[in-house]
Amino acid sequence: MKLKERYKLNKDAKVGDVCICPSCGTEFIKTHYQQAFCKSKPGTKCKDKYWNTVIPEKRCNTTRISPASAEFLERKRKYNRNDDYHEHPFSDEGLGQWLD
Repeated sequence: MKLKERYKLNKDAKVGDVCICPSCGTEFIKTHYQQAFCKSKPGTKCKDKYWNTVIPEKRCNTTRISPASAEFLERKRKYNRNDDYHEHPFSDEGLGQWLD
């Protein structure tokens, strides 16, 4: 059975029905009306694998950076800039104490 068909069957199933995960094939009992994937693996691995497989743009997403990651990298880049290097305020030069 194809992934999309299994996903649709799981979405249409009632709470308490036995379903098969479209990603890994594990049998599970549906515990929430929106559930379509098993909870046998930590995090959202089955769901992520399904959507990365079904959506063509995500199939080769090794170079794709999420907006949150891009923002983090930009902040990190700004923080680590060395072009405006100033002496640390608590160093001996910053306090006006010279080593003789």
